[in-house]
Amino acid sequence: MVAHDSALEKLRDCLATLPPVELKGMALLRERPPDLGFFPPLGASRGQITEAVTELVAYTTACQHALQTLARLTPIPLLNLSFLDYGL
Repeated sequence: MVAHDSALEKLRDCLATLPPVELKGMALLRERPPDLGFFPPLGASRGQITEAVTELVAYTTACQHALQTLARLTPIPLLNLSFLDYGL
């Protein structure tokens, strides 16, 4: 069971080193006054908004593709792993 825990810790540590994704749409939303809700800031150009929305749609599509790929992975049988904690 220890090998399993260390593998999870390695995976967690690896994922923790990844920088957060900075999307232009999220940056625009942070710049807007709170009373505007989800509307972009008043100084945002049509080009900025188009680029931000296009980036967000592409990011969402990439995440959905990654999720579908992970869901289709076949399980790997752990034939050499013993669970001594659950011995009969």
